[in-house]
Amino acid sequence: MTNLSEQIYAVLTKRKYNRGEPHLKSELRGVIDAFIDRGEPVKLVGFWGTGPKAKSNWADTATCEFLAALNTEVKAVYSYGIEFTFIFATFHGIHNGYEKFVISSYVRDMGRIFNGFGFKYLYLDALWKKYGISFEKIDMLLNQKPTGWWAAIENREVIEKNAQTRNKRLPANIAAQKYYVMRDLEKEMLEKEFGGYIFHAFSDPDLKNVLPEMPTLYLYARKSRSSAPWFVTEEKPQGVEL
Repeated sequence: MTNLSEQIYAVLTKRKYNRGEPHLKSELRGVIDAFIDRGEPVKLVGFWGTGPKAKSNWADTATCEFLAALNTEVKAVYSYGIEFTFIFATFHGIHNGYEKFVISSYVRDMGRIFNGFGFKYLYLDALWKKYGISFEKIDMLLNQKPTGWWAAIENREVIEKNAQTRNKRLPANIAAQKYYVMRDLEKEMLEKEFGGYIFHAFSDPDLKNVLPEMPTLYLYARKSRSSAPWFVTEEKPQGVEL
């Protein structure tokens, strides 16, 4: 790595932004080198989920500001900075049982906010269509799984716990299994569509088995906060720096 790429790597992996060590460190370094060689921004892609909110709130704005601060630090050493691309995870929200009109309203509102921050975005709907992913295909693949397959999945308890909290329409174990199959299908989609990018997620590094095999940053959503903004519905805490 050049001194410049070392500096960019050091900023991207700062502890204040990352809740864990990045995945595929050597590949991450190589991707940074490639962006420098081409004179391009460092391209990061990740999901922006949907939840019970029809409108954005302080948590969404605080997360965007947090990521913008990371970009500012990168720009201090590399003028091209970061190009953030978010995939609105519309179908993840539908899987969890949230109303389509709630999801659509929230996504429209977030699109306006992203425009203000200069973040790019696209919709999971278009990617599912392009790569032949559907709820029917997910159900078909789940039904083809051998008996006992779920017991062998790493961190299945964490996935079920998340489903218990987030999914409003299915028993936690079924919701978790469908979610796992869905994310497994999306891995190839992401790896093909965003080859050469850095993936980022507001998730625990232990859940890397539902993420694509790409150089990955496990970012905080806000300062020392890991809760995904689209699930935050409570009032902004008073006297707490975000």
